[in-house]
Amino acid sequence: MKAVLSELKKISRLAFPMVLTQLLWMTMPVVDNMMVGHLGAESLAGMAIATTYYWLLQLVCLGVLSATNPLVSHAFGRSEVSEYRKIVHSGLALAGVLAIAMGTMVVLGKWVLLFLGQTPELVAIADRYLKAILWGVPFHLAFIVFRQFCDSVEDPTPTIVLVVLGACLNAFLDYSLIYGKWGFPNLGVAGAGFATAFSQSILCIGLASYLTFSKKYRYVNIWHKLEMSKERVREIIKIGLPSSGAMLSEMIYFSGSTLIMGLLGTVAVASHQIALNVASATFMVPLGVSFAVSVRVGGFAGRRDWSGVQLAGKVGLCLALGLAVFNATFLLVFSEQIVKMYNSDPEIKGLAEKLVRIAGVFQIFDGLQVVGIYILRGLKDTRIPFISTLISYGVLGMGISVGLAFGLKQGPVGFWFGMIFALAVAAGLHQLRFRKVIANALSLEKTESMP
Repeated sequence: MKAVLSELKKISRLAFPMVLTQLLWMTMPVVDNMMVGHLGAESLAGMAIATTYYWLLQLVCLGVLSATNPLVSHAFGRSEVSEYRKIVHSGLALAGVLAIAMGTMVVLGKWVLLFLGQTPELVAIADRYLKAILWGVPFHLAFIVFRQFCDSVEDPTPTIVLVVLGACLNAFLDYSLIYGKWGFPNLGVAGAGFATAFSQSILCIGLASYLTFSKKYRYVNIWHKLEMSKERVREIIKIGLPSSGAMLSEMIYFSGSTLIMGLLGTVAVASHQIALNVASATFMVPLGVSFAVSVRVGGFAGRRDWSGVQLAGKVGLCLALGLAVFNATFLLVFSEQIVKMYNSDPEIKGLAEKLVRIAGVFQIFDGLQVVGIYILRGLKDTRIPFISTLISYGVLGMGISVGLAFGLKQGPVGFWFGMIFALAVAAGLHQLRFRKVIANALSLEKTESMP
């Protein structure tokens, strides 16, 4: 029991700043949208298209670069400081390549969006935003690498401090550049892009400076010499590409759900969007916990402490479950009050309240599946979880959601129960995989110890 409480304390200490970081990170696009919204519906719609396209590209890069996390946490567990520079420098080199690829796709965004059937008027607005935010791409990807390093050595505090400053700076620059206040040029939608790009650059420079000049990291001497390793780059890609695939399949499923709701009418779309927005906000809590659990699992795995891996995994799952039950209770009890903050239309209000209550149950399985997949990521196991995610969302989830919504005429409520089923399947498959990985590791260790 003492070991369980000790591990719970360590995970909680890591998770708290990580949860806050995720919540604060969400405020940036929210503020962008709120301020651009005052320019008119067309400006808001154009930026919505641009941000969806941009964050889809960013998600691919995030999935790949997040593989630096388990590599560093394994090295941290083994106290192999010499590996830190190799992993960080290899991650930065890969970030540079990805920045060129992502930047090219951002530049080509106008033509991609036109090809996808978006109206020229909205694409013109989206293009202004994309050309502005383009300048932040290399800084943002480098920041991901630096953040993964800090998180992996169990030091998330500098990231949250910088994200607080970044969120405040982004809000200030949004107001100044979108509306042309305090002597700044009036750039409209492009102002939001420049504000985000500049904030991203400050976050990157700030975290790089912390790693360079902080006494805490003097022993790492991060810029002592270039130590990029082709082997580490290959390992990052090997772990990271399936992670990107898993993230994309989940995003496509949940983003696609909004398009499918469009077939059920305006009330269905609006109600679904309210419930999904609420679920996305509360999801930041188990997501932050999953980051912390992944770091702890990676540290134990690095020193081949499989009982420690099991302990961290089980404690993390229990913590996520407890927080999910709390969130679920909150949504079930206060669904009416939550929906009132979004819309007062009686028809939308009635359906949205039902969906928010269903989102309460959704929380439980969502929390379990995200912690499950991050436990496996901490063990450098991403290929099978990617396949599990494809099966859960792309095959079973979408099939059952559409079948309930249209085949059985259950509408949006049926679709949401289909999403719960998809999350439950994903959570179950990740747990089965976790047991399999541990069993294989223990079997290998036993074989190696035999004379």
